[in-house]
Amino acid sequence: MSPSSLFAVQFTLSLLLSAVVAGWYIGPALRKLPLHAALVPLFLFEALRYLPSSAFAPGQVGDAVPKAAMAGIAYGDLASAVLSLLAAFSLRYKVSGAIAIAWVVNVVTSLDWLYASFLAASNQLVTYPMGANWYIINYYVPAIGVAHVLIFVLLFKRSQ
Repeated sequence: MSPSSLFAVQFTLSLLLSAVVAGWYIGPALRKLPLHAALVPLFLFEALRYLPSSAFAPGQVGDAVPKAAMAGIAYGDLASAVLSLLAAFSLRYKVSGAIAIAWVVNVVTSLDWLYASFLAASNQLVTYPMGANWYIINYYVPAIGVAHVLIFVLLFKRSQ
């Protein structure tokens, strides 16, 4: 199986599994909580987006991996992790404007998620030696997308 085919299968299954878990368990559980409390664990999960910065560790990705693409992804994800922590703490401690912060952070970090996906696809990163980043791309990235959707659903439903 080619790396691109393997990626497509693994990514699709991870996306499907993440969506099922979110739809059957996480979403219903979070809907029972006040909005501030429901959003905190989702933003804490998003805060793990610092993980792609492991690409900068020696021997983690092959030398041929496009460095500009990996840097764009890693730095964007690192910024997204910091913003997600900011949102989580703002929500947890009910800082004035916390819901507005959650909206802004989810929009910005969702756009970064889309941009990182574009960088990975346009540079065909799955065809390079990615080390542990292969697992991040195939298992964590789909779950991030589902978490963004959950955050938007909660924000939209509760703002009506």
